[in-house]
Amino acid sequence: MRFTAQIFGVGAMISLFIGYQQNERKKLVAAKLSADAFWVVHYLLLGGIAGMIPNFIGIFREIVFINRENKKWADKVIWPAAFIIISWVMGIFTFRSAFNILPIAASTFVTVSLWLKNPIITKIITVPVCLAFLVYDVYVGSVIGIINESVSVISIIISFLKNIHNKKTA
Repeated sequence: MRFTAQIFGVGAMISLFIGYQQNERKKLVAAKLSADAFWVVHYLLLGGIAGMIPNFIGIFREIVFINRENKKWADKVIWPAAFIIISWVMGIFTFRSAFNILPIAASTFVTVSLWLKNPIITKIITVPVCLAFLVYDVYVGSVIGIINESVSVISIIISFLKNIHNKKTA
């Protein structure tokens, strides 16, 4: 099971790496949706329910957020609040240790960052999210999660450096 979990983690990691290279919000959110689906299976197989919950909720969050520009119902501020509240309520019901708070808190920041329409801010907010999940991944034994969070931070830095370089050459 642990090996299979790591394979799903690789799928999530690839999705996130692709997402962090996007400058268009909709593509970034679509990549996050793909990653969340992989992470749900990954954490479920590891028994990391606290890591699974925010990713499961994230699937629905991204479906709503990806439609913000063309569906009026999806652009209501109630959505991020609802997703944050649902994450915390489910987190409370499955609370086993202080480590369980990390993915739920990280999910709060992810929800805010994805709601914003600025991919640069989304990427900046993602850095502390990666650090929270890094600690959680050590706790649940997610080798690929540890690698992912490290690669994610590096990917975000590469994206920023690429944008700086493109602005200098433009």
